[in-house]
Amino acid sequence: MVKKIDCLGDFCPIPAIKTKLAYKDLEINEKLIIITDHSCAPSNIKDTLANEKCNIYINEIIKGIWEITIEKIG
Repeated sequence: MVKKIDCLGDFCPIPAIKTKLAYKDLEINEKLIIITDHSCAPSNIKDTLANEKCNIYINEIIKGIWEITIEKIG
């Protein structure tokens, strides 16, 4: 299952907070996709989940729009 969070227009730390809350509800091997247009959000989200067992993939899908995929692995 893939869950999505639209963080377009949200300023930091809101995307990281929404991500952390949604991550808690993920089962192992589930994915969470965050869409954001705030340039510091990818690094803040990565830092927020630094102690979690997950894979994080960050792609700038359009100039200024990032898609962050988080896969819970343990």
